[in-house]
Amino acid sequence: MMPTAAQVWLVVEPIDMRAGIDGLSQRIQASLGRTPCDGNA
Repeated sequence: MMPTAAQVWLVVEPIDMRAGIDGLSQRIQASLGRTPCDGNA
């Protein structure tokens, strides 16, 4: 069985990792306008 095609989104800007996973998730939503758990990478 062939895997289905997936989209990979990339944002190239510095991030302060001290914000933790919640801060990173918020930045993803603000930058891309997508949720980080929508099934894409």
